[in-house]
Amino acid sequence: MPKYLFDYLNEFEDFREDEKTAIITDIDGTISKIVLDPYEATITQIMRATLEKLVDKFQLVGIITGRNVKNAKEMLEVGGLLYIGSHGLEYLKDDEIHIEGEVEEYLPLIQKIAQNIQAEEELCNIKNILFQEKGLCFTVHYRKCEDPQGTHRKILDVINGLEGLERFKVTEGRKVVEIRPKIGHDKGTILEKLIFENDVEKIIYLGDDVTDVDAFNKLNELKENGKVNGAGIVVVSEEVPEFVKENASFYVNGVDEVQKFFNWLLEN
Repeated sequence: MPKYLFDYLNEFEDFREDEKTAIITDIDGTISKIVLDPYEATITQIMRATLEKLVDKFQLVGIITGRNVKNAKEMLEVGGLLYIGSHGLEYLKDDEIHIEGEVEEYLPLIQKIAQNIQAEEELCNIKNILFQEKGLCFTVHYRKCEDPQGTHRKILDVINGLEGLERFKVTEGRKVVEIRPKIGHDKGTILEKLIFENDVEKIIYLGDDVTDVDAFNKLNELKENGKVNGAGIVVVSEEVPEFVKENASFYVNGVDEVQKFFNWLLEN
């Protein structure tokens, strides 16, 4: 079990005092509260202002999210942030969206999979099920469904019956099932790339879900090998699985405590 962050703030003094510290965070469930409809998710004006201050203070502040870059940028509206979307498959640089080269060929394939799933009567007739096409990824949300467990089983049954699924990775998160290209890119590989390309010596990573485990594990590996001084922070809730918590070094309780921690980082 990770340590409660606010009992160990002294371990973050060096991070706070070094302007070269990198701060990387997920969005949903980390800096934005989980809501029934992902299209209605927002960040507070206070969080937005705080992110802007972090950008001013620290050399590298960014987000790595399952949302696509366009959606993430429109949601946050924070200049100076490094935006990385679709779990590392795309990023924003010089106001242009760049897609990892080998991913291009997957675009028509993921579109076809999305169409096939949405054409399944067994799913599309379920009240309040939500399909989210994100370009390089496709997500099915069942948080609002009357029978979440039953809907979850039906979603997996449909997905497992698809042709061409061997080229894709299926992941599950907080009342979501997601399909994305299986090409070796995840939050861990992109975090490692960020660290080495930007000569990062100190880094804080915050996340709350299954896909963040890749980042926590990579950070632990790099720290053990003396490559970086890093801290993985899991944002806990009733929905966060134990194995997600176990891979982080510290924990906070919800988005409000992320805000509290960011405020502390900005103190001088």
